[in-house]
This record gives sequence, structure tokens and C-alpha cells, in this order.
Amino acid sequence: MTNEIVDFESEELEAFVEEYIQLNSRVQQPKGLFSVLPGSREAQYQSTLAYFLDPQKPHGFGYTLLESFLRCIDFHEFNLAGQHIEIDDEVWVTDDDSDGRIDLIICGGSALVDHPRWGVFLELKVGAQEGRQQTTTYAQTDKWNFNWFDTNRLDVDQLSDSKYVYLKRDAAPPATDQTGTFESVSWAAVVEQFESDIQEAMFEYPNRSVVQFTDFMESLRQTEGMDSSVNEDELNERLSVYFEHSDLIRQVEQANSQFESDFEDLSTYITEQWANKLESQYEFENSGWQISTASNPKWQKILPEYWDQDPLNSRSTIQLFYRHSPTTDLLRDQILRFRLRLPPARNVHTQEQESGQSFNNIFTEKCATTYAAEIEDVADNINADETKLTTASAIITKDYQLDRDNLANSYFQQLDRAVGEFCTDQNTLSTVINNAFEEAYREVFSQDPVGSFPGPLPVRR
Repeated sequence: MTNEIVDFESEELEAFVEEYIQLNSRVQQPKGLFSVLPGSREAQYQSTLAYFLDPQKPHGFGYTLLESFLRCIDFHEFNLAGQHIEIDDEVWVTDDDSDGRIDLIICGGSALVDHPRWGVFLELKVGAQEGRQQTTTYAQTDKWNFNWFDTNRLDVDQLSDSKYVYLKRDAAPPATDQTGTFESVSWAAVVEQFESDIQEAMFEYPNRSVVQFTDFMESLRQTEGMDSSVNEDELNERLSVYFEHSDLIRQVEQANSQFESDFEDLSTYITEQWANKLESQYEFENSGWQISTASNPKWQKILPEYWDQDPLNSRSTIQLFYRHSPTTDLLRDQILRFRLRLPPARNVHTQEQESGQSFNNIFTEKCATTYAAEIEDVADNINADETKLTTASAIITKDYQLDRDNLANSYFQQLDRAVGEFCTDQNTLSTVINNAFEEAYREVFSQDPVGSFPGPLPVRR
């Protein structure tokens, strides 16, 4: 949002605003939310921080605050929006003889693996002192009762990257961690980082969330004895514009809330129904092909069962699949995005084997060399929007335009079209990709895949 204020000439409104400001200045200002909430200030800050850092919560900030916080603690993690994030508070040590629990744990990684790839461990202090051996105990803990999909245990030694942070008042002493693992960060530094990163765009976020977040920042400033960040002149000027357009603003907010709900309902409906629609058009039963649905609209998959192998006898399997994602964002953009995807961060895909190579490296190398011409020909024939043969992720991507006047039905129609173009014998894509799949599998794991490739997906006649 720009700093320009709408120009208006209503003398009556100006008189009202002036009267309101004068009246307001004569009465006691309302206390901040955190001064009236029950419970300790530390518990309030812990819950609020966990809420705003979680990109899945309905505050509307998305990944912005989490990215800002990770910058503040000097933890660099790229492409957060492409990862699954879990945040738990009051996380217990996995030890029957221990009553230790750390305030917050943030973990991220691929949603396709059974363990997070990285973790941030946070102990928060506002007024209380650190307990005896508290951070030392946490730094030496190997396992935590942390939820990640179907598991409820976090093994520290399985994390490729981790960070331990002692979040405190600027004037308070640092952590007494005898291992030197915990790094001390002040609340003041968090406030400064947040405000630096989002101050210019603050009014682009939902109004209610902005009010809540601003109250949180003001409370942290008071805790740290920092000067208030409120510019009264600018705030009054903005509020005067709000008064002028308050009826319209309320109507727009109400409509936007309903639209958000409508898109969520549409996303849920498509997620629940697409499999039935395709099964009436294609022979999945007894064909060697399978549909894999998930409650999260991002992870809707179609694949030959042959492309789901378990060479290491573990929960993490080799998997290559076609994916579509009826998310609210794509539905707003009126797009069905269909992709042939190889997970870029799945453990069994990226782990180097006895051959000295990982499956992803060998597979993408074969796609980019031996089979490049055939794959590019198919991509051209179906008018694909993007082809990436050198790196694991979305190998071939095509966007299908939806009918804005009939989103649900056009989604099913375009999905039918996409499956026909990518998966059936309309072209040789599945066969070519399978050749690269089998060669890479044998080279990396020194064995043949289990079973046999079923060929293209059959169409019901």
C-alpha cells in the first residue's frame, strides 16, 4: 500500500474526526491485549509467536513472518513455500524419566518423507530465569515427542540442519548452556527484524491480523523498553480515511471472507471428487495404475504402481508420479497445473548409494542426455509450458485454463484432458520416462525394479 492518502473535502467528516481525537485524548487509552490476557507473559508470547510463524494459520501473512524470523536468528532455509512446516509448543523430551519440555520447535522438509529435514529449537524467556541445567539438557536431547504426519518422534540425528535459540530480553543474561549449542537472541532483535521486513507492506495484509500483530509488537516493545513505533499523525490520517470509507470497507471484507470460504469449499469438493471422475473414464482397476489422494489439495497423484519401489526396505520409497493440485490459489488463477514430478528432497531419492550416485542424479542425467530428444518431442506435441530435465522436481509442466463461469466442471474436463495427454497412449511419454526410470534404478541400486511396467494408462471403451 502506498503512503498516499485519499483526498477528501468533507468538512463535516473532518469536524467529526477532530472531535473524536480530542475526546479520545481526554480519556484513558485502552490497555494492550497482552496486558489483559490471563496467564504469564511468557506463555502469551509463546502462543502468539507460534501462531504468527505458522504459515498454515489463518492470519494471512503466509510464510512472510517465518522467513523474517529465520533471518533474524541467522538460519538460512530456501524455498519455504515449497516445504511442509510443522510448529509445536511445549514439546516434551522423549524420555520417561525426564520432565523437560522446550517452548517451541519448528521443523520443515518434504511432505513425502517420514521425518523433517531441519529443525529450530526455541526456549523463550520474558521475566523468569532459566531453570537449572535447562538449556544444557535440551541441547543434549536426542529425541522429542514432536508430531510429523504419522510419527510422533523427532530424532535430532536425522536432521540435516538445526538451530538452538534462547529468546530473551535484551538486558537478560544469556543461556547457561554448557555445550555452547544455544544462541541468545533478544526480543528487541525480533521486533526490529519483523518491522524492517513488513512495515512497508503492513496494510496489504488482513486488517484484523494487522491489528493483532501490531499489538504483539507493541507489547514486545514495552517488554524491551523500546520507543513506540506508532506515528500518531500518520495513524490519525489513515483512520480518517477509514471513517470515510468504513461502510465500503466492511462490505468488501465481508465479500472477501465469503469468497475465501467459497474457494475453500470448491477446493475440498474437487479434492474429494476427482478420483471418481477419472475412474469413470480410465481403467485403473487391474491396470497397474493407481490414484493417490490426500486431504491436502497439493498432493493429488496418478502413477503406475511400478514407479513406487522400495529398494532400501524402508518407509521412504522411490516414487515418480503425475500430480495436480486444486489449491485455492490455482483456482483463483483459473488454472489446472499438471506435472510429471520427481521429488527433489525425498531421502531415498537423494541418498548416495554404493554406486556413489543418487537416484535423482542418475535419473535426471539420463533424461537430459539419452532421452532428452524424445522427451522434448512429447513436450512440444502437448504444448507443455515448462520442461526441466537437469534437476529433480517438476520435469514437465502444463497449465490448463479453466472456465471462470464453471470452475468445478471445467476442472474435471481439463483434468481428463491432461491425463489423456500425459498418461495414455496418445504419446510415448510414460514409456520414455519408464525407460529412464528403469536404467537409473538398475545403475543406482544394482538390481531390477520389482514387477513390470504396465504400459500407458488404458482408456475405458
